[in-house]
Amino acid sequence: MSMLDTILDIIEKKGPISLLALCAEINHRNEKAEKGKTVQLADVQTVIDRKKDLFIIQNGEIIIDPNKDPIRLRVSLGGHPGPWYKINIDFEQHQFHYFEWHLSRFSNTNRFPQKAGNIDAFKRQIYRYRIWNWLEFYEDDGLRLEDTYWDVKLETKGKVYKMKGYDSYPAEWTEFCISLSELIGKRIC
Repeated sequence: MSMLDTILDIIEKKGPISLLALCAEINHRNEKAEKGKTVQLADVQTVIDRKKDLFIIQNGEIIIDPNKDPIRLRVSLGGHPGPWYKINIDFEQHQFHYFEWHLSRFSNTNRFPQKAGNIDAFKRQIYRYRIWNWLEFYEDDGLRLEDTYWDVKLETKGKVYKMKGYDSYPAEWTEFCISLSELIGKRIC
């Protein structure tokens, strides 16, 4: 787990935390994992400083910016004649719902999802994809052959973000789809 992932995990579990306490917790986790390496206060400060868009320091304690702290994520995507997918992820309840439907009688409906992934790991990936910076609308200006439609709704503790597109995607879309497919246990895009 990277230092950023460790910091996110600690703040998720413990809530607002001082820089000194955060550094101590990271070192405690490293001792338990028998990694043997000690993290310096400056190392933790560097990660926090590099991710100023993600963290806020209030009263000497570090928190995740409420406008970027996911509560729920809804993804819908598909094209004619299908399949269509809808995934609802509730990060607070640690659960997700996956729906798939086909409009063609020739669609392959025999492939069921395999083992589901980890919602906490997926949430840490959401921070990397910076969905809150995606445009509201993506559209391919050229001729649409497949007519694939998608929409994403991200609810955070402070704001709701809605994005959608037709045959055009944000730069992080491929990685986002891979992570989403790993979570539900089935390749969807």
